[in-house]
Amino acid sequence: MDRFIEQAVVKLGLDIMTAYELTPYEITVIGRQVQEKRYTEFENIIALAWHTEAFARQKKMPRLNRLFKDIRKPVKNSNSSSDAILKAMALEKGIRL
Repeated sequence: MDRFIEQAVVKLGLDIMTAYELTPYEITVIGRQVQEKRYTEFENIIALAWHTEAFARQKKMPRLNRLFKDIRKPVKNSNSSSDAILKAMALEKGIRL
């Protein structure tokens, strides 16, 4: 394996022996996944910093149970008028939903 590829594999956190079984395309896909994961982690850290500062600027903090109240509730399916139109169009075409 090329020295450049070996360094890239190590930076990706892959075992060098399993990297020999992968194609260059597979290594590239793994690299993209790692990069996307790092971007997501960075965005989460930035969002955390933003919210921390937003809370710090409030004169009165909201109660913690109020903040957590709706986090785990399942999202309700509301049938809007656009959903009704799409369902009617599907029925006209013979598609049952």
